[in-house]
Amino acid sequence: MTKSRTVEVNVTQSTLVGQTAQATADSAASGVANLNDPNLMSVIEKQTQAAQYAGLTSQYNVVLARANTANVSTTALTTAYTNLNTFMSAILTDTTTASDVDRASYQSLTAAYNTVLSSVQTTLGDYVNNEFSAAGSQTVVAASNASDAKSAADNALSQANTAIDNDAATSQAVTDLKDGSKLTIAELEDDILLRVTKDGLVDEINLQAGNTLISSSGQLTLSGKTIYFDTTNPVIIPSANLDTVLVNKTLTAADISANTFTTNNGTFTVAADGAITAKNMVLTGGTLSALTVDAATINGSSIYGTDFYAGDISTDANNTNKVYPFHISDDGTATATAFNTMDAMQSAMIPGGLTLKYRAISSSGTQYEAYDVTLDADQLVLNSGYTTGKDTTFSQSVSGTQLTGQVLISPLNGLTLHGDTQMIYFNGMSTDTTPKGIAFTPYGNLNATGTQGTWYLGHDNSLQTANFGIDSAGSNPIKFSRNTTIGNLFLGIGHTIAMVDGSPLYFNKTDSTGGRVGIYAGAVNYTSLVKSSLLSVKKDVQKADTAYWAQLVNSIDLATYQYKTDDNTSHLRLSSIVDDVNVTKQWQLPDVFINRDENGKLSGVDDSVLLNATLATVQEQQKEIDQLNGHNMELEARLNKLEAKLNG
Repeated sequence: MTKSRTVEVNVTQSTLVGQTAQATADSAASGVANLNDPNLMSVIEKQTQAAQYAGLTSQYNVVLARANTANVSTTALTTAYTNLNTFMSAILTDTTTASDVDRASYQSLTAAYNTVLSSVQTTLGDYVNNEFSAAGSQTVVAASNASDAKSAADNALSQANTAIDNDAATSQAVTDLKDGSKLTIAELEDDILLRVTKDGLVDEINLQAGNTLISSSGQLTLSGKTIYFDTTNPVIIPSANLDTVLVNKTLTAADISANTFTTNNGTFTVAADGAITAKNMVLTGGTLSALTVDAATINGSSIYGTDFYAGDISTDANNTNKVYPFHISDDGTATATAFNTMDAMQSAMIPGGLTLKYRAISSSGTQYEAYDVTLDADQLVLNSGYTTGKDTTFSQSVSGTQLTGQVLISPLNGLTLHGDTQMIYFNGMSTDTTPKGIAFTPYGNLNATGTQGTWYLGHDNSLQTANFGIDSAGSNPIKFSRNTTIGNLFLGIGHTIAMVDGSPLYFNKTDSTGGRVGIYAGAVNYTSLVKSSLLSVKKDVQKADTAYWAQLVNSIDLATYQYKTDDNTSHLRLSSIVDDVNVTKQWQLPDVFINRDENGKLSGVDDSVLLNATLATVQEQQKEIDQLNGHNMELEARLNKLEAKLNG
């Protein structure tokens, strides 16, 4: 159903003419077919039957009332009328289209009703005879008041003359007022003659103070060129059929009150509930306004209104606000709403934007799943979260503490992600035999998905700048295919490590404040070897016992050898041996000269200690040399003295 407060529809006259012509042609073709079908009651026949049946119903009501007054049984009459009314109501519900009719049943029910009606009327006739004396006295009263009615009768004399003489016209409204008596009015030259006989009672005129009754049990005809009702109050006709007598006539009235209104050909109908059905409608100035439209299609150049509604209000229990499936409000907002057993959904097109809302109907707790989408001129916002309790009116916003995830796309600020589940996925090629791809986490980190093992940067796959291994097994390395500068550290693809600013390179255990870290290398070529021996970085400094260190040096077993990786061109090597093979050591090397790694395992000779121990040995040897030189000088002096004596 479509509703509006104020609607204007502009329709061109050519469209109305075309529709009218087509409707006329369709109606004519259908009418001819219906008239030729004995099993159908045509539109014309229906409308005729409707008028006749209205008169029958009025007659029934009058007879029923009079029978009840006369204490005449109406059980059979009521039953016969009820059966006939049930049959006729089904047929005459729609008088604009032909329909099937059981004519045998129709004739049978009509005959049954007429039989019972005739019986009741006969009984009422007997009742009238019994009341004849009372009627006679009433006639005397009528005669005494005839002069009061004469002036009114004179005005209607010329019009009623033909009807009274010929008894040829019927007025159902007057018949409804009769009380069973019959009266004949004959026009005389100067007066009105009232003739009442018991056996020939035809018509009745009852004259009372302030009331006049003209009643006929048969047909009462008012005929004349002009019939004029001169009354202060409105003329009341309980039931009347105005058919062809009004053709080409003008009916002027202040108000027309009726249960239904229809034209003879059924092209325009006003139902009892106010619904208007029209084959064609002529609009003032081509504009139809201030109405409710119930139609499948509305054709027009322009439609104006305050509010538009479409569809029927959902009977779902969650539609607590009783909203229509579609609504256009006067501010230009078009809202569509739907409910089912699982969720409620609403979309709204507003000036300059669009909103979409999803609300879950069921939940195991107090939080109900919810989503909001907002599209504005400068951004698209997708929110995920929950509502506190069931939100079937879409009044809660998925924001603040109820927001669990958000995607915002804007030409001003780019792409923004928020929430634990907000990630960006790249799922590889359709030709991949196994799932591959990468995913950016909520923190912007890069993860491998599926069997993806590497991720590269570069011009293309063949011109990579860097290739990063991202597999879970850690089997893929990180490769840089160009010279790389990290601060002052330069890593060249030509086997070069350099410092950009020319400063020394430090190998520390942690950061710049940590101690130095060991370096494992093969042959080291250098121009200078400097050992840090600053007193400021040392503790527990004591003078060394050179004799002790010389003794340790002299206990070292020296050996010549080659490394297992050496080839035939390698020169013979000489050094001490760190025995990491035999439990009972075969090569003597004091432990103070042995170096161990961070795990305590033997790694080699600490040449720094050994070099300084060798220096201690040299110093100790120098002492011995000095002593020997002193002895030599002493012996040389004694020898010189001895030679002098011998020569002397």
